[in-house]
Amino acid sequence: MNKNILILTGSPRKNGNSDMLADAFMKGAKEKGHTVNKIEVAKLNVNGCKACIMCWTKD
Repeated sequence: MNKNILILTGSPRKNGNSDMLADAFMKGAKEKGHTVNKIEVAKLNVNGCKACIMCWTKD
């Protein structure tokens, strides 16, 4: 049974140990037929909830 796998990396160092480990895992999972996506969280602007209630409003 093939799985959908999401890899989240948090290190800001491109090609660092964490990045290389994630890539090795991704390669092995793809070879087994799984679908793999990798997101480099350190490159994103992620903020916490600001309690603006926009997620509860209907358009």
